[in-house]
Amino acid sequence: MPIKVERILFRIGEGSLAVTLPKAWVRYNRLKPGDRVEVIVNDDVTVHIKKKPETEKKADG
Repeated sequence: MPIKVERILFRIGEGSLAVTLPKAWVRYNRLKPGDRVEVIVNDDVTVHIKKKPETEKKADG
């Protein structure tokens, strides 16, 4: 799902900056608060979704 958007950085605390993720991308990937993403910074910036741990499968009973 390619999405191209422009975002404005905003300050968090005294030295950090933050950016929001596009709502369509968040919905498409079914992300919610507390989910983890991985940010890879080289010449570009890439955001990957960290896989959620598998939930324990319930035994058929």
